[in-house]
Amino acid sequence: MFIKSVPMDYMNTIVFAIRGTATFMDWSVNLNAAPTSPSGFLVSWPAKPLEDCLANSTQDDPGNLCHAGFLSVARKMVGPVARRLRQLLEEDPGRAGYSLLITGHSAGGAVAALLYSHMLATSKGAMSELNTMTGCFKRIHCVTFGTPPVSLIPLAKPDDLEARPWLKKSLFLSFLNEGDPVARADKAYIRSLLELFAAPTPGSEPSKKPSSSALVLSSTDKKKAPKEKSSKSSLESSKSSKSAKPGRSSSSSSTTKAKSPPRIWSLPPSTLSSAGRIVVLRSGDPKARLKGKKTVEERLNEGVVAHIATDEHLRKVVWGDPVCHVMRLYAGRIETLAVGAVTARGY
Repeated sequence: MFIKSVPMDYMNTIVFAIRGTATFMDWSVNLNAAPTSPSGFLVSWPAKPLEDCLANSTQDDPGNLCHAGFLSVARKMVGPVARRLRQLLEEDPGRAGYSLLITGHSAGGAVAALLYSHMLATSKGAMSELNTMTGCFKRIHCVTFGTPPVSLIPLAKPDDLEARPWLKKSLFLSFLNEGDPVARADKAYIRSLLELFAAPTPGSEPSKKPSSSALVLSSTDKKKAPKEKSSKSSLESSKSSKSAKPGRSSSSSSTTKAKSPPRIWSLPPSTLSSAGRIVVLRSGDPKARLKGKKTVEERLNEGVVAHIATDEHLRKVVWGDPVCHVMRLYAGRIETLAVGAVTARGY
């Protein structure tokens, strides 16, 4: 992993950005997803049953397991990040009153979430040269984009506000584009997604393949399927007959409806969970339709709306649109939201 530190003195902030997947070696880290203990990093593990750990308030993250690859990288980054922070403080002691923002895209976001959680850990077993620098800053934030699942129990901002009142204004946000497959990228999910793409489209010839850039809903969200949208996905094509409006040609839709019922794709259980407060970014145009290929510019022209979601919500959908993982789309949508908030647009 590579990090970039930027002292933004005009905003009283130090930003640490962690690069996401860029090389084959990075993918070897991503695929090393076996849950492993964060002992000495997030929690000091006692020799007690899990139930006792959960009841013990002195533990930072009791009973949790983390993605082995991301955890390994985060452990190795503790020293370099701590040394860079000390350097920045030595250059300008006034930065001790700054906020620290840790951010990253894709795998970089997963490592950022782990480093943030490590810096806020309070158990003796999790002390390190980086952890002890937490008090040097006014507050610490973590904002990630397109982050894959990282831990068995979702990493969240600590709730000991009485002991650390500054946590109330600390941000721990995870922005996810609707359709971004990395948001649920564990091994069982990826295998299921590949099988879905390889399966024939219901009501069509077996040789035809579904589009690889469509939102696909699971059986648990069948009733919530967006009836006004149409796409080439293996599920949405079979629902097109329901979305047909009077006056439009619907011969193919009625044929599909008569020949095959909507196809339900069963999702495998997800092992790991997403970190932080999840914010899903969606198209701001309610009339926008899904299609096989849509560029970043086309999506940005549709505007954007943001919805607060939970890890449980994400477990009910399959997302398979690679374009939605592009950082340029995240950056454009965040800028649109920020400008709208500053100008009170939409409020």
